[in-house]
Amino acid sequence: MEAGTNSGGTTMTFEALMNWTILVAIVSSMTSYLFMRYGTIENIILSLTDFTEEDIRKIKGLIRWKF
Repeated sequence: MEAGTNSGGTTMTFEALMNWTILVAIVSSMTSYLFMRYGTIENIILSLTDFTEEDIRKIKGLIRWKF
């Protein structure tokens, strides 16, 4: 595959490439900040949502059962 093409074979414009680059940078920065501040996914969820520790235990149980 040539540089500048996506899986469909069409070329991405420079503007679209910059938009994706900015989006990835923002998501990466936010993720780094959240982990530096709260440490774990569990602490992030507890701090930023109204989930309780009981809710998180139930979700962990469902994930273990499913996978």
